[in-house]
Amino acid sequence: MSRAGAAYIAESANDELKPILLVRALDIPQVNNPSVKVSLYLTNAQTDISFFDEDDNVQLYTACALSYDSVQASTDNEIGTVNVRLDNVSGTFTSLAKDYVLRGVRMHLLEAFQDTLLSPAGARWIFQGHLEKAIIGMSAIEVMVKADFSLATRVPRRLYWVKDFPHLPSAKDPRTLALK
Repeated sequence: MSRAGAAYIAESANDELKPILLVRALDIPQVNNPSVKVSLYLTNAQTDISFFDEDDNVQLYTACALSYDSVQASTDNEIGTVNVRLDNVSGTFTSLAKDYVLRGVRMHLLEAFQDTLLSPAGARWIFQGHLEKAIIGMSAIEVMVKADFSLATRVPRRLYWVKDFPHLPSAKDPRTLALK
C-alpha cells in the first residue's frame, strides 16, 4: 500500500521539485478545561496555503519556519521517532504552551507539492504518531513525535503460561492427555 496518492506520484516524476511540509497537531486539550480542544495546521511554504485536514475538509495551513529530522526505517526493534522544529516564533506563542497539554497529542507529517494541493491524494504520509516530549525556548519549539505503537503492544504479554503446558510424565503419551 502506497503512502502517496496518484497526484503526488505523478508530480514527483517531474525534473524540478519543491516539496512542502504539512504538519497537523490534532485535538490539543487545554490544561484548565480538557473538553476544549484546538488543532494546529502548519506548513513550511512561503505563504499560507489551503489543503485538506484529517477529515478531507479544506483547512488553512499557517506558514512558518518548520523543519524535521529525516525519518529512517529500521529492522531493529526500535520505535520510530522524528523531531519537528518550529523556529523563529514569538515569545507570546511559546508562552501559550503552558495553557495546553502537549504530551500525547496526535501528530501527522505530510509532504506535498504546490501543484498537488487540490486533492487529498496530493500528499504523501511521512510520519504519524503522538507527541512524546516538547522542548520550548523563547524563539523555538522542538517536539519529538513517537510512532503510534510501542514494543509492549507489539510483543505478546504472555509468551508462556504453566497451566497451558501441564507436566507430562515421560511414561505417558502426550496425545492421549486431555487438558483440564
